[in-house]
Amino acid sequence: MKHRLPVWITALHACACLALHAQTAPSEPDALIATRAAFLRQVMADSQLLTQQYERALARTEAEVAATGDYEEARAIRQRREQLQALYTGTVSSLATPLPLAQARLTGSAQASGETLGGWRSNGSGAEWLNFRILPGRYHLEFEVNMSDAPVAGSIYASSKFQPQQSALFEFNEVTLLGNSSENRRTFEIARSTDETTFVTVRVGPLNFSHSPVTLRFATTAGYPANIIRIRNLRLVPVTEETAVPVAATILTSSTTAMQQATATLKAALDTARKNAATTYLADLQKLAMGKTALKEQIEAETRRIQRLSDQKTGPTGLRAIATGGSLDGFEDISDARLADEEPLSGERFNVVHEGRTIAVRLLWIDCAPVDEKDPGVKRFAKHFNMDDEDAVAVGRDAREFTAGYLHDKPLRLLIRPDRDKDGTQAALLFLPDVGLYQNVLVDHGLAAVVPPSRDERRSATEKAFIATLSARENAAKKRQPAPGAWALSAETNGGKAP
Repeated sequence: MKHRLPVWITALHACACLALHAQTAPSEPDALIATRAAFLRQVMADSQLLTQQYERALARTEAEVAATGDYEEARAIRQRREQLQALYTGTVSSLATPLPLAQARLTGSAQASGETLGGWRSNGSGAEWLNFRILPGRYHLEFEVNMSDAPVAGSIYASSKFQPQQSALFEFNEVTLLGNSSENRRTFEIARSTDETTFVTVRVGPLNFSHSPVTLRFATTAGYPANIIRIRNLRLVPVTEETAVPVAATILTSSTTAMQQATATLKAALDTARKNAATTYLADLQKLAMGKTALKEQIEAETRRIQRLSDQKTGPTGLRAIATGGSLDGFEDISDARLADEEPLSGERFNVVHEGRTIAVRLLWIDCAPVDEKDPGVKRFAKHFNMDDEDAVAVGRDAREFTAGYLHDKPLRLLIRPDRDKDGTQAALLFLPDVGLYQNVLVDHGLAAVVPPSRDERRSATEKAFIATLSARENAAKKRQPAPGAWALSAETNGGKAP
């Protein structure tokens, strides 16, 4: 009973020999070596599942042959199994798809030196791979990192923002407007290294890519001007049985995510407690009304007050209060709208869909940088933040993508002015449950400039309060350390002169 290796297994051996030969031929052009390596990765990845299935079938055959007493044939089958296992032993890294920095678009203050990525001084800095081709499947992101202190970090003469951090928060995600955008978004922390020469391997994921090509982004969620963070050998490693074992480096759970989860849990508990208390109080009021008819009007007024409180949306702005007594007369109140599928024009200009109609809106009292470098609004935005025009365009793209991801598939409430701009756009205030005014979010992240109306325009007390809050938040964002968004690239923030 002979069990010969199939032809495709023999071809795999030939591929392995080809790879070995390629390693001994340094005189070949780099382009040819890279193309051959990509071909070998594709062949190995495509055939791995079939190879594993065949190896398991051989294991069953080995057991059956051994049970009959034919130990010599069983030993030959074992040797063939070992040959198959050797094809993939230690080849997880060889199956990896590298993310070359030469193909990446760098954003913010990120800089590439050879195959090392650094310069994480400002929030949102990173690298993007546009239309990156990859075989659909599940992958881990792996890379090597070293995090140390900048030479001036910790100096008694340095400003407060030049203080070294013990860890850095990063994010890796697939840039997409599809429904699985959150599935392929991973936030993780990198700990400071023990010295300046030791690199540790970090693994993030897994991520599931269902199509190709994809756009990938590796970026920091904050600026770290007092640290030197060097990242190299970025690669996507297919998820296999071997890669299920975690590497030595521990990926810490995002503290931001943990805080959001704790906040959501606390809010749910408070809402439940408030609802139970209101129900009990209303029942007591009904009993009191039955026995105290003289207090009927007062009890009815108190009942209505409690019912209004129960209906009121929670959050920093109190949406129900705005609609009922906020002196925003003339605004159209729209609830449960959704962001349109098409890409926003900018961070503050986009379409929303409500009850079958599409509404073009711009957010009141803020201005995000245009994504077109020829747009005259670029210079206006750059002047506001005291930054270069090129940096302003980059911040504008970040704001547009931030809005697309942040508002995707969320219930939106808008207070829209009835009058229209020349292009048909309507000015609006945008609110999200448990978040409040979305204009505040963009300003807090340094992605929008506050543009208060002229003093000649008459505003209600509520509008003036909103504008004052936006201005206060902008001043706070400007002074925050590390500086967020455009403030991190501002010459004024960095101690320089106006460009």
